[in-house]
Amino acid sequence: MTSRAGASSDCVQFLSLLKEPKRRRVLSGSRRETYPAGAIAYTAEAPDYAIVVERGLVRLYTGDPRGRQATAFYRHGGELLGVGLVKRPSIDLYVQAVTDAEVTSLDVEQLRAMAGSDVEVSRALITYYANVLAHAVRIIAVRSLGNITERLAFDILDRACANQLVSGKLVVRASQQQLADSIGSVREVVARSLRRLREYGIVATAPNLVRVLDVERLEEIATQLSAD
Repeated sequence: MTSRAGASSDCVQFLSLLKEPKRRRVLSGSRRETYPAGAIAYTAEAPDYAIVVERGLVRLYTGDPRGRQATAFYRHGGELLGVGLVKRPSIDLYVQAVTDAEVTSLDVEQLRAMAGSDVEVSRALITYYANVLAHAVRIIAVRSLGNITERLAFDILDRACANQLVSGKLVVRASQQQLADSIGSVREVVARSLRRLREYGIVATAPNLVRVLDVERLEEIATQLSAD
């Protein structure tokens, strides 16, 4: 499989951007929360929040009343995920634990106050938002410019995460033709890409079914545009 920089190389460890005294202040009043794989950690109705992912993979997504979903981005260990820190978005957003996850929930009001008066904290938040933007751009690039394996990986991951919310399992129930139609390809090409993912132990397949075995490696492929 094509060599690429791992997703972890692009992660911004939010707390590491702060010196120890500021880090302690940011963490004061925080609390630890754990979520099993497949759980919705935060719904669209949740008040403003800011969490640091301690371990696991979490997904921020939006959805509509018909059940359709679209992934905004994924967060890894050490990364910040905030909604409403500056301005509450006008769309419904949800946070899903794709794997078992542990997060530190920060005091939002305190973080806002520090960002408004402390250059170090405001720079850390600017770095966070720049990272979110870069991640979103990479997802757009993969969806439009990625090779077949990358686009297929994103489609499988998106479908599997949506199914996990219903069944608790990272599986996709779709034929190779349906997957090909979804990414604008043909069945024979998708079959070859699925075989590659299967050979690397990332997925297992059966007729009309794809089971995700290594979701973190699949997410790396789905969100990192390769050089070739």
